[in-house]
Amino acid sequence: MAEGQSARCTGSQRLEAGGRGVLEQRDRSVIPRSHRFLSPLAEGRNVSARPPASERLANPDALLTRGDLAELGLERRAVDAVFRACPVVALPGYSRPMIRVSDYQALMESSTYRGDRVRPTTSSIC
Repeated sequence: MAEGQSARCTGSQRLEAGGRGVLEQRDRSVIPRSHRFLSPLAEGRNVSARPPASERLANPDALLTRGDLAELGLERRAVDAVFRACPVVALPGYSRPMIRVSDYQALMESSTYRGDRVRPTTSSIC
């Protein structure tokens, strides 16, 4: 090794040597520092997962966010249109607006044309 250069060791060598970047737990197992803060799901604990938006549609009192509508297949402009048309639930201290499933379903029903009525157009001819 040339003068002025320090010896470098790999992460596995540090783990074996108990060097920097290693945390010992009570059971004496060695865990790399990068794995110290695992999510509850990664640690194997039971965590109630949030149901997907498609399952929440069964509950009329459930709330949907913009992300949920995107998950249901609506593009950004369609999501904006839904939020303009439906009453928005805005909780104090929470910045994410939501809409009720019942309002979303009523909008989808009133906006669906099955041939029993004429679909409105945006342009008007005078």
